[in-house]
Amino acid sequence: MTYQVLRIHNSFFTGYFVTLMFLISGSIMAAAAGTLYVEGIQLSRASQMIELLQPLAGSFATSIFAVGIVSAGVSSQFPNILMLPWLICDYNETERDMSLSKYRLIVFFISILGLVVPIFDAQPVFVMIISQALNAIILPLTVLGIFYLVNRKDLMGTYKANIKSNIILSLILIFAIFTSVTGIKGVIELIN
Repeated sequence: MTYQVLRIHNSFFTGYFVTLMFLISGSIMAAAAGTLYVEGIQLSRASQMIELLQPLAGSFATSIFAVGIVSAGVSSQFPNILMLPWLICDYNETERDMSLSKYRLIVFFISILGLVVPIFDAQPVFVMIISQALNAIILPLTVLGIFYLVNRKDLMGTYKANIKSNIILSLILIFAIFTSVTGIKGVIELIN
């Protein structure tokens, strides 16, 4: 296959899997909203999630939940601890050598952040909601940064964003702002 064919092939599958991921996530949220919210069930403890799995999974509910929560934590931990050192390396245009002591310290302190919930006896569901709301607040800033960078002719050259790209980015920015406002309102309601 030529490079052009591979690029089209990869773009198709990337779009396919992103769409599939979006549909699955949307279905899970719709199912949760259609059952938990309507019934007035609120989740504040992780053990409540196990109870919700019991009608479906029976005695395996605890095991399934434990494997799921550990898998989610581990799969999130590695990108989280490596992101900051890699960004620093990319910014400084240096090799990604994670054996350097400065990067090991960064990884150590980011890993320690994972102990906030058990040390301070915080509610895991509350912490997850707050962290996702913070992501929603950061998203518009990220989109604005991308918007600024892709419109710089000196930086992008011939790949500078065109009108179509700017319209799409504007729609994404509007959605990001909507998501951010919704997240902020949700956190305020949760705290009150």
